[in-house]
Amino acid sequence: MFLVRGHDSFWKPIAFRTKRGIVWLVFITILLWTVSAWGGLVPGFSGKKSMTSQPDAGMILIAEGPFMMGSSREDIEWIVRTFHSASREWYQDETPAQEIYLNKYYIDRLEVSNSKYKQYMQATGKNAPKYWDNSRFNKPDQPVVGVNFQEAMEYCLWAGKRLPSEAEWEKAARGEDSRRFPWGNEPDPTRANVLGLKDQHRYTSSTGNYLKGKSPYGVMDMGGNVWEWTSAWYQPYQNSKHENEMFGQTLKVVRGGSWNSNMDLARTAVRGKALPKQQQSYIGFRCVLQP
Repeated sequence: MFLVRGHDSFWKPIAFRTKRGIVWLVFITILLWTVSAWGGLVPGFSGKKSMTSQPDAGMILIAEGPFMMGSSREDIEWIVRTFHSASREWYQDETPAQEIYLNKYYIDRLEVSNSKYKQYMQATGKNAPKYWDNSRFNKPDQPVVGVNFQEAMEYCLWAGKRLPSEAEWEKAARGEDSRRFPWGNEPDPTRANVLGLKDQHRYTSSTGNYLKGKSPYGVMDMGGNVWEWTSAWYQPYQNSKHENEMFGQTLKVVRGGSWNSNMDLARTAVRGKALPKQQQSYIGFRCVLQP
């Protein structure tokens, strides 16, 4: 309310108009909220959208508690020996290893598939992503690829979920025993779809194809198949002494390695990076839900 002392002749009409304006403002706010909740006005929500905070049957609970995130000096020495790496510098962005405590959350057991993404397109009228018509990548049970960060984020929001943080992704992949790969501590190309033909796939495989490669929680394809978008910018870890000119708010972190990467990049601590606008045949995603 607007009040000017000594101007009572103006106060009443101004007060009346102000009150009436407030009533209209409240009415319009409620109307917009109601319409947007049904997917009418908010970009990315133009179809029927789940507003529930309940996990669907395809999600797995990750229990509340601590886990060790990142790589220690000993881990990096193991990487260099095992994979005959030319430089320790490549892995310094994974340091230091540190204990992280997370509240409980749910994560998709499988990467978002083409069939799931098709349902989203039909509900929202969104355009098909890049590679949608490419026979190498467009089987219904293959993970959707060619989606950029924004497209992945909008899908998760439409589903009533969101993209995982780096920590959420890593805990779901490695569990609480600091394992190097989702299945254990030793590389095994038969447990993940990575570069080469030992896994029997030249490009993406169907989601959930590698049962022996599941994480301690039962989450599938956390190593290989497609890199997965996270919500995180490519930044140094807390207490890190590593310097990298690419750190900042330019690149988003992707996790897990892909059909087009070597086995060392299927490790649970690896931090890939990509421009948010990139649409690649080796990048997909999955979603999480915070109860």
